[in-house]
Amino acid sequence: MELDGLRALVAFAEAGCNLTRSGKAVGLSQPAMHARLQAVGKELDVTLYERRGRTLQLTAEGGQVLAWARDVLEREQSLRAELHGGRATQRVVVACGEGALVHVVSGRLAALARARPGVLSFLVLDGPAAAAAVERGTAHLAVAAGPAGATPGLRSFPLLTTPLLAVVSRTHPLAHAGQEVDARTLLAHSLLLPPPGRVLRTTLEELAAAHGLPLRVAVEVTGWEAVCRLASLEVGVGLVNALVPTPELARLSVRGLPSTTYRLLLRRGRGTPLMDEVVEALRTASSPAPS
Repeated sequence: MELDGLRALVAFAEAGCNLTRSGKAVGLSQPAMHARLQAVGKELDVTLYERRGRTLQLTAEGGQVLAWARDVLEREQSLRAELHGGRATQRVVVACGEGALVHVVSGRLAALARARPGVLSFLVLDGPAAAAAVERGTAHLAVAAGPAGATPGLRSFPLLTTPLLAVVSRTHPLAHAGQEVDARTLLAHSLLLPPPGRVLRTTLEELAAAHGLPLRVAVEVTGWEAVCRLASLEVGVGLVNALVPTPELARLSVRGLPSTTYRLLLRRGRGTPLMDEVVEALRTASSPAPS
């Protein structure tokens, strides 16, 4: 398969599946761009994209080919540089949520970032979007919270497991309940939770159902900093992982509330020496304790 076809596919995806814009990016007219993409699809016996309403979108198979194309072009660039005695401009894109970046990833990759300026790029996305970025090939790695097997198309390695804590203002009734409360006591209060579908929200929905209690949501919110701020204003009870420093809030363990595991996600078969170095740093270093 010709590399020009793969370059065309990557350009097509990066142009929002627009034939005219992607054609200009690679020096082709719209008909020529269409023909080049059709040739790639024909060689692999798949349909790369289809019309949905007024726009073109990649099919599931097209997304798989796109991720593979990015891998091939990245390896081709590295090989050319090696053959000519140079060094390819390499970069590893790590997708993760803001909380994971601040409290899990940054401490593990700081030494590498200092030693190798310019080789790391962080893409701030929530867990499902971070995993999807790895599947599409727009990120090399992702760090996300969730159970094993939540992303069956990706390799998954546990990085750390941390308990979830309830956080409240120091004048909140729960602040005087001791250092630990049970799940029923927690569920009697309105909580600061992410929207439905997020791992933490699902965990609390299941916990409430197991106790036969309604889940009381004070505010739907994402981001540890926002949760802590709203908890300090007594809008509701926040839930954060134990890595998050909360010096102005009371912290309580919750009996029956499962811990959170952060996992490293990567696609099978993708790898470069630099990527291996990043994986090693993420898997062996430890995050600093919260203050």
